[in-house]
Amino acid sequence: MQELKFIDNYFSGLLSARDRVRFEIELQNNRRFAETVAFYLLVREAAHREAQSRIQPLPTGQSWRVWVFRAAAVCLLVLGISLAFRFWPGHPSGSELADLYLTEHYDRLPVQMGGPADSLTIGIDAYNQGRWAEAGAVFETLLQREPTQLQLLEYAGVVALHAKKYDQAITHFHRLGRQTALYGNPGFFLEALSYLKRGQPMDKIRAKKLLRTVIQDNLEGKYAAEQLVKQIDIPH
Repeated sequence: MQELKFIDNYFSGLLSARDRVRFEIELQNNRRFAETVAFYLLVREAAHREAQSRIQPLPTGQSWRVWVFRAAAVCLLVLGISLAFRFWPGHPSGSELADLYLTEHYDRLPVQMGGPADSLTIGIDAYNQGRWAEAGAVFETLLQREPTQLQLLEYAGVVALHAKKYDQAITHFHRLGRQTALYGNPGFFLEALSYLKRGQPMDKIRAKKLLRTVIQDNLEGKYAAEQLVKQIDIPH
């Protein structure tokens, strides 16, 4: 997971000049690392198929090699994400793919600009600084006042995932998914990811059922759900 974070920080422009150089040297000289970067880029494209406006552009001044890997990832996406597993060192687990999705979509929560620093803003700030316990306490307190507030259910569930409180995350996402059947509701998909992260007996079957619901009802996460159902070893 540290390596994936290092790669994600590079493409998000968060590395220091020294670490960017280290990344590019590693990319040129370490085949396994280069394969992992290629897989990351492929998953990034797949995850953003449904929300192109949220893709972060590559930082300026990157070496041509990075663009080659990105172009290769797009080409692989056309052929099908199954080809990406040839580039992954070992068969990626459902938990690993869930981590990739969460890193790409929930690395930071959107900051509300303007207005007073209310409790939600404080919780978001704590989340964005990786203070999971503090963020979770804020979101849980707010949920007691507004138990059906969609944003709070989503944020509380995601921070519970970060804190490895999978039962709590599943509870929040279950409630979120059943609040409304609108396309923009990520509850069913996030609940499936929570089962994959928890990894208890029968959790893969539960995840598969939820992923199929996302696909059949054209809910948020449909494209990623299609790839997960195809590639992860989930019993029928």
